[in-house]
Amino acid sequence: MEKPLSFAVGQVQEAIKMVTDSYMRSAIDYFEATRTRPSLSSTLLITTWSRLSFHTTDFGWGEPVLSGPVALPEKEVILFLSHGKERKSINVLLGLPASSMKIFQELMQL
Repeated sequence: MEKPLSFAVGQVQEAIKMVTDSYMRSAIDYFEATRTRPSLSSTLLITTWSRLSFHTTDFGWGEPVLSGPVALPEKEVILFLSHGKERKSINVLLGLPASSMKIFQELMQL
């Protein structure tokens, strides 16, 4: 809280750089071999689905108006979803504990 927002942005950028193709393949192999589910109980999960082409999905009644997960994978999650066919904007789905929402709202109004 005492550090500037740029510090948090830098932390996220560093974490993104660590997630390479070989890292993901190794994680998938590990979870397939151990059949365990990753524990995210004390972690904020940030994931981007903005490059996935949900708007092209057609189940026979036309293109979707809105798309995304049915449920959040964890309570503390930030999910980036593309918006519309042109994907010129992004919807951000934010899940935080109720106790954190007031602080979040105050920080967004600064």
